[in-house]
Amino acid sequence: MDVKKTCRTRSCDEHGSLSVVIIGLFLITLVCLMVVTNVATVLVAKRSLAQATEAAAQRGVHSLDKSAYYTGKGTMFTAPRAVITARESAPIPINCSQAVVDVMLELRNWSNDDGAMKRYELQGIVLADLKCDGTTLEISTYSHVKLPFTLPFSSMDSAILTSTVGATNQVQEGFYLFGVRLH
Repeated sequence: MDVKKTCRTRSCDEHGSLSVVIIGLFLITLVCLMVVTNVATVLVAKRSLAQATEAAAQRGVHSLDKSAYYTGKGTMFTAPRAVITARESAPIPINCSQAVVDVMLELRNWSNDDGAMKRYELQGIVLADLKCDGTTLEISTYSHVKLPFTLPFSSMDSAILTSTVGATNQVQEGFYLFGVRLH
């Protein structure tokens, strides 16, 4: 009986052990929240970079090569014959030199824009690669993303995101009356 009494008063006192568990769980929860916030920031910034790359590709692909487009082989029978034979129409030619300028302008607009589509974490959008063969356009971009939290035992405070988009411009088939497409 004397041993039990001594154990209670000296080393077997469990008073305060719950606070150590609570502090440990709090720290684990805090680190998990930091990781989730960083991952969410990267995912939202990735979507913003993809939207910027898509917008730049769309602007570039709409650079019409007028000399190739208007080397007329069309007559008043071309459109009805294409509908009857159900043949694919040729893609619209792209002026590649003008497409490069348009892509760069659109990316610069996205980099300098403070609108809702661009995330403030993106630190400039850079054109990494542009391929244009006259009918299709493929661009690759990258950007640095600043993370909101630096995790404990880690020095990672940013990430690099990349995005690649390809686009072509096709004629939409159908019958047009005064610029309105009729099915």
